[in-house]
Parts: sequence; structure tokens; C-alpha cells
Amino acid sequence: MDLMLDSVGDPLALKSLAASASYSSFHFDRIFRELTGFSAVEYQRKRRLRRAAHLLRHEPDVAVFRIAQDCGFPSNAAFAKAFKQQFAMSAKEWRDGGWRAYMDQQVGRDSDVSFFVAEPDNLEVILAPYRAPEPGTIAARITVRSLPAVTLRYQRFFGQSGAALSIACNDLIRHCEELDGVDRCAPWYGVFDEDPGFTGESEYCYDFGIQSDAVTDPHLGVRILPAGHYAVLEFHKEWPRFRSMYEDWLDKQTVWRLDSTRPHIEKVERDADGQWQGWLALPVKKR
Repeated sequence: MDLMLDSVGDPLALKSLAASASYSSFHFDRIFRELTGFSAVEYQRKRRLRRAAHLLRHEPDVAVFRIAQDCGFPSNAAFAKAFKQQFAMSAKEWRDGGWRAYMDQQVGRDSDVSFFVAEPDNLEVILAPYRAPEPGTIAARITVRSLPAVTLRYQRFFGQSGAALSIACNDLIRHCEELDGVDRCAPWYGVFDEDPGFTGESEYCYDFGIQSDAVTDPHLGVRILPAGHYAVLEFHKEWPRFRSMYEDWLDKQTVWRLDSTRPHIEKVERDADGQWQGWLALPVKKR
């Protein structure tokens, strides 16, 4: 999956993907399908189209044909056909606002930007529908910061969101606290590599982990969260969503725009009283 993300502009043949995992093409495709529900080629195609959809929304000055090329499509015709099959509208219609209808109708307002909730027993919070903030209330709390790189020991969750994802993340927290004595107030990070608003639950990919050398579980992966400028929204005893940051701040920006080369990041930790706090961070760059 990481190789596909890094090579989104250069579609990889099944044989190359299989070789990267030291499998034959047949066994690799069978295992990939068992783990994700998609063939490797199908998943790669969907990921390239989601990246194109992401760029069409957030890079309005970049021509459609350039986005098609950057996402690995050999021709405008091939891209137009694939995009319409995936999103039921043309790239132009998407850019002109169709993305919002897709997000509401196909993904759903309640799950369009899933977020990590640290208390899985609090179902009212987990299942609460999205409510648009009062204009300006979220924007007033956002600051643009230069965040350092973070080396993360993480577990990847695929095809989970909402309450199921919350419970799975909490299981990982408890596992690391019991296995390695991780401090109860240690910070944890959640990572989205794609725009979560365009990704349905069956394709939802979320990395969750901790910045700690003390974690010994050999099943956890290692990744580096890149340094750079992020729009940061701090919270305490509440659970804001990325969507509110998009709608109340990013979509109205004249200075900053989303940087699609870096991930969305969440940080959560318990305070001294055991209450959860943290921040959401959108990767941004100057226009």
C-alpha cells in the first residue's frame, strides 16, 4: 500500500508489486485480496483516482490533464472514463462542487471524516452526526505551525471507521500499556494518507501508533511523519473533525492551501485527570 501511494504517478505492474513483497504474482494478488477485499490492481486504480479527486478539489489552478498525468493515467480519455466510473461525474463537475454531493451522498455526512475517539464506551460522541460549526468559531482557533518529524511505531487499520476503529485503537493502547508499561499520559498519533472525506469505510486506511522506543511488539510497523507546516486545531474534552477545519478555515483561505504530499495527523493524550486532549493537523503550503 505504501509503495502504491509513493508511486501514484507511475502505476506499478502486478509483477512489480508482487516482487516488492517477495511473492509470485498469483500468491500476492490472492493474499492482497484476502486482506483488503480488492485485487491489487483494483486497489491501485482506486487510490490513483482518489488522489486525482483530492487534487481536483484542492489544486484549482492545476489543469485536469496535468492531474491525470500526475496520477498515472496514460491519456485524458482514459482518465475521464475511469473518473466517471468511480465518481459518477466528470472531473470538471467534481471540481465545480460535485465533490461535496459525492461526500454527502456516497460516503455519508456521519462518516465523511472519521476521527479517533479515545473512549469507545461513549457511543453518543462516537456516533454523533456531523454538525457544521458556527462560522468563524473553528477558524479562530487554528494556528499554522512548523511541526517536527516524528518516528512512529504503528498499527495499520484497513476497512474500519467510527466506533469499530475507536475500539481497535483503544485495544492497541491497552496492549502497549500492559506489554511495555507505556505511560498512561503518553501521546498517540493517528494518520490519514488520503482525504478521508472521499474514502468509504471499505477502503479506509488509518495508521495509529506511538512515538516510543520502549514499544517492543514486533508486529508494529515504523513510519516517519514528515515535518512541515500544518494548520493545527487544539482540543480538550471534545472531538472536532477535520471537516470543520476544511469548511470553516481551509476553503476560505487566501494564503494557505492543502499540501497533498503529506498526511493528515491527529495527536491525542490524557491529561493529569485522565481527560483526552490533543490536536488535529492539516498539512498546508502557501498558495
